[in-house]
Amino acid sequence: MCFKKNITTYEKVELKISTMRGSAIYEISSEGNISKILVYRMVYGNGSAERVLEKNVTADTAAVVEKLNEVDLFRWNGFSGKHPKNVTDGVMFDLKAIVNDGITIRADGSENFPKGYRELMRWLYEITR
Repeated sequence: MCFKKNITTYEKVELKISTMRGSAIYEISSEGNISKILVYRMVYGNGSAERVLEKNVTADTAAVVEKLNEVDLFRWNGFSGKHPKNVTDGVMFDLKAIVNDGITIRADGSENFPKGYRELMRWLYEITR
């Protein structure tokens, strides 16, 4: 019998998204019953990169945990989606999450995503609009 592992708490989720036109970093941190969701854009110039805060919103921590479980974030651990052959452009992602008192989840990919990725991105877009 296979049991689905659920997230009960989280400390931080960091999701980096890169495209040919730019990159963004979503940082979600739990602060008790409220979670902070920060969105940074990377600005490149003079040979360096700078993180510029673009959005700062709050959400109910229980709702964040619910969403992380809906997209089955635990199953993402170890996912490494190789870029598909003959695809010349696309989106790359890199995720690091610290959940359940110290468990680290890592995943990455290039135009190749784990199940639930698009759902999580839609939710992040909607909540930070």
